[in-house]
Amino acid sequence: MEKGILNYLMKKTLTRILCFLILVMLTSSCLRLASSATVDLSQFTAQPSYPTQVEMGTEIAPTEVLDVATLNTLRLFPLWVGSTWVYDYLGYSLDEEAHWRVTETVVYSGILQGHYVAEVERTIELTLGDPPLDFPAYPPDGSFYYLVDGENVYRFEGLVEADLDDAWLEWVLPFPEDESPWVPNPWLRASDEDLETGSRFAQGPFDQVVSESGTKVCFNVVTSEEAGTEEATFCEGIGVLFWEADNGQGEATGWK
Repeated sequence: MEKGILNYLMKKTLTRILCFLILVMLTSSCLRLASSATVDLSQFTAQPSYPTQVEMGTEIAPTEVLDVATLNTLRLFPLWVGSTWVYDYLGYSLDEEAHWRVTETVVYSGILQGHYVAEVERTIELTLGDPPLDFPAYPPDGSFYYLVDGENVYRFEGLVEADLDDAWLEWVLPFPEDESPWVPNPWLRASDEDLETGSRFAQGPFDQVVSESGTKVCFNVVTSEEAGTEEATFCEGIGVLFWEADNGQGEATGWK
């Protein structure tokens, strides 16, 4: 009888040890899976969890990742995941014109060496006209990126790099006072010469009624070009409301 009890106790002990080993293996596997799931091959780290839309005046506490200047820029230009802009895009040449529905959506955001990065996906849909393949004013599609460095918003058409000396400076937010210009093009920005072309400045502010959004504070943004003109309307809390460019040869594009 004692021998039977000993056998029973040994089997029970072995069962407990076996169960413990299985539990350790399963737990270890779960930890590895959880760890591998956070690995981001795009070199970004996940952004803090913020709402898709942030109302003007909403206070968001700065974090170790996003400072006050960056958060203020993101209030003026809401590059949160899910933010969407829909435009009616008009392109025309000397011979004809065509309309597209252009949709831009922030599909991803992350942190690159302390900078907030947003990927914007742009889709196009022809709604009016039948432009030829060599039509000069097709709207571009695909993805591009914004990188926010404090008050500066850089735009990248391809690979995003943390070296901003060679980056296109799309916006300075809030806009510089007294219509002080900035230079988007990095090559012109590095020049020591006084530039008459290539600079960008904002006129305003002025109030504009935006459908479904009420009255917004807006600016008219002008970019000087060697040939033609480029103008945009930028509204705080929304982004670009209107944009038009003319190459000076009767070929123009614009959207609103």
